[in-house]
Amino acid sequence: MPQTTPNAPHIGPVWELQAMLRTLAAVNWSLPFLTPDGVFGETTLEAVMTFQRENGLPVTGVVDRETWDAISTAYRKACQRLYPPKGTDLFPFPSECVEPGQATPMLLPIQAMFCALARFLAGVRDGEPCGTLDKTTEENLCWLQAKGGLPVTGKLDRDTYDLLSRVYETFVARSPQCTIQTPDQ
Repeated sequence: MPQTTPNAPHIGPVWELQAMLRTLAAVNWSLPFLTPDGVFGETTLEAVMTFQRENGLPVTGVVDRETWDAISTAYRKACQRLYPPKGTDLFPFPSECVEPGQATPMLLPIQAMFCALARFLAGVRDGEPCGTLDKTTEENLCWLQAKGGLPVTGKLDRDTYDLLSRVYETFVARSPQCTIQTPDQ
């Protein structure tokens, strides 16, 4: 038989409902801020009825399938707003740098970023992503460092990566020319 801690909350449907309503209260201040305890008490009833009223559902205080689905949908949307996905940090070590001639898999997407930038910026050379800080990548890093006012080293360090990310975001990721096309277009 599993061990239970005295006074530990029972994590079941009511606790899950309360947790979702608590998250919704962070984006909709008219909902009461619940502390999930697994007990369908007065505050939970108030939260359910407020949610039903504000979402055009019959105000019964009963969590039927329609209400549960509406709360679940609103909860997922609230989570997207409150906890947006974080972009991948391709350069995770602030004090490290990649020297010319070094090989590391993290260079592959960085080299692909330079390939894309070569379509937009005259000073960037196109090259084949190879995972090694080769001559083309070194020249691209030097060009970027010079244009960004950084020390021109040809090495990939945190400041250079951050600058590359901003330049890529500006010229490639947000470019109207950067639309995804299917083969039949």
